Amino acid sequence: MKFKFSLASVLNHREVLERNAEIALGKEIQKLVKLQQERDNLLDEYKNLVAARGGINTNSAENFMGFINYAQRLKDITAEKNTEIKKQETEVEKARAELIKKTQEKKALEVLQDSQKAAFKLAEKRTEAKQTDEAATQKFLRERA
Repeated sequence: MKFKFSLASVLNHREVLERNAEIALGKEIQKLVKLQQERDNLLDEYKNLVAARGGINTNSAENFMGFINYAQRLKDITAEKNTEIKKQETEVEKARAELIKKTQEKKALEVLQDSQKAAFKLAEKRTEAKQTDEAATQKFLRERA
């Protein structure tokens, strides 16, 4: 007789939910990495702007104000990206917590399946032992008679 787990369909469903949670976490991490890259690009652009300040013609007030406005705009956008990154980090943590929850739910069913399988195998061994004992007893009684 073969072991059949009565909650196999539930376990399969939980595996699907776990995979979906893994995918969702991956997407949230990708968003976070993209935001961090965008921020890093802005910071590099700001550093390059500041480093190139000596080469920029800031003799006229208009050029100088343009330089200052552009530098300030880069700072502002970087600050906005930092805020978005913090929000996205929260989303990543939520997705990670959801994955952990789904994994625990699946693991609970796997443990139940393993214990039921062990109990099934034990019962199967006992049945075999009982049949062997009965056969040996029958043989003994036939030989004795």
